[in-house]
Amino acid sequence: MTRPNDNRRISNFQIGLIALVLTVVGFYLAFTKSIPFTSDGYTIKAVFEDAQSIRAKSPVRVSGVDVGEVTEIEHLQDEDGNGEDAAVITMKIEDAGRPIREDATMQLRPRLFLEGNLFVDIQPGSPSADELESGSIVPLEQTAISVQFDQVLTSLQAPVREQLQVFLREFGTALCGANPPEDGCEPGSGSDGFREVFRTSPAAFGSTAQVNEALLGRQPGDLAGFVRNLGTTFGALNARQSELQDLVTNLRIVTGSFAAESDALELGISELPDLLAEGRPALAKLNEAFPQLRAFARDALPGVRAANKALDDANPWIGQVRQLVSEPELRGLVSDLRPTIPSLARLAKESLPFLEEARGLSSCFNEVVIPWSNLEVPAHEVPEAARQPVYKLTGYGLAGVAGESRSGDAQGQWFRVLGSGGPNTISLPSPDSDIGALAGNFTFPLLGAQPAIQSSAKTPFRPDQPCENQEPPQLGASLGAAPTSNSVESNAVGPQTDGETADLARDVLELQQLEAEGDEEAAAAKRATVFEAMEELGMKPKELPKLQAQLATLMGMIAR
Repeated sequence: MTRPNDNRRISNFQIGLIALVLTVVGFYLAFTKSIPFTSDGYTIKAVFEDAQSIRAKSPVRVSGVDVGEVTEIEHLQDEDGNGEDAAVITMKIEDAGRPIREDATMQLRPRLFLEGNLFVDIQPGSPSADELESGSIVPLEQTAISVQFDQVLTSLQAPVREQLQVFLREFGTALCGANPPEDGCEPGSGSDGFREVFRTSPAAFGSTAQVNEALLGRQPGDLAGFVRNLGTTFGALNARQSELQDLVTNLRIVTGSFAAESDALELGISELPDLLAEGRPALAKLNEAFPQLRAFARDALPGVRAANKALDDANPWIGQVRQLVSEPELRGLVSDLRPTIPSLARLAKESLPFLEEARGLSSCFNEVVIPWSNLEVPAHEVPEAARQPVYKLTGYGLAGVAGESRSGDAQGQWFRVLGSGGPNTISLPSPDSDIGALAGNFTFPLLGAQPAIQSSAKTPFRPDQPCENQEPPQLGASLGAAPTSNSVESNAVGPQTDGETADLARDVLELQQLEAEGDEEAAAAKRATVFEAMEELGMKPKELPKLQAQLATLMGMIAR
């Protein structure tokens, strides 16, 4: 059984419509070479100073390999409308040319030696930079154009050629020597000049190497930043061509003035090495001062930061002071001070003698009293246990005075006196002839007298000199001989023995003093005398240290 749809076919109209659509699509794809409703791919734009002869479909290359083509060229007009000033070139980049970084650079280069058929040469940029997004614009600072042959020819105009001739003539004159002949240089003199230049060049080469090393900077990328900023500077100079022309003109005038004073300039240049020799140490000193200056700046920075707050806080005070010294307030203050100021002036004048006395008193304490109060009795005269500064010993004496007057009754204060005696009697001459000789007795024989008569005089006092110029009191004193003493014992051996013991003790003390003073020769003689006296009393020389310790203990008891 035959179905109705089995004999159905496409009509001629439908076949013609399908053929027409396919023809239109084929022509569209053939002419546009792009599929509709799809993305144009990865495209970037770049701003160039001049489009030159670049055309659409010109190749785009990376390291000499085609990776895309120019799709559009848009010419920009300057603000004044005087002509084309720049161009924006749109490029389509294939995947083989990616990635293009943000710091990528581009340049228009000719494909032929005699120019023409330009292409865009892309340096993709550093790997550390981010990739440009599709549709991004590369700025003018990262693009460049090639130098055209006509630009080279137009650079050598008549004025430029004349200046070049002047330069070559002057350079040849410089190679001839300091005083070239009028009719030209002698044969071979130019080569001599070149040899002189190379002979004196090593020092300049060393300095040039230092400059080139300094141009590299301290961190990676410093030189690139310098070149980039230099390009910005040159761009600013190019934007002010009239001022730049004036600068060149004025520079020509300045150099002409130098040329007119060539003799003085030559003399100045000859003095330049001496100036550098003196300037380098000065600059070195200045460089050494920079760390301290930086430290001072760092220390001063908190104060500078706080200055604004301090000034803000001081403004109200300044306002009050300004009101205080205003005419109404100042007039009343002057009226109140008028009767007081003469008295203050008279007081200031009359206080000058008092201030001078106060100054003298302060100087007396600083120069005499305080240094004397810090002194100690010399070590060979007082046992170590009793050795104290004067200001402490003075306090001990005050305690003893207080002990004498701490008891009393209705008739007044009283103190006790302990009387004692002994077998040793001494006789002393009295300073009063009416009284006669003074006598006394002691339990132990006297070993010596300290201070001795010759060293017991007071420190000279000069009433005509202020206290600050007086000599401080001397605490040192020498050991003198003991007064004549006799024993009251009945046996005949006692007095002689006591006298020999006293002489031995005196010799031992004198030996200690000589040893403390460092007089080795006198100490050796005195030591021999002490040993002889010890043998007469039945003592051995090795007992001398023990005897010295006993005498030190006895002297300490006496001092206390």
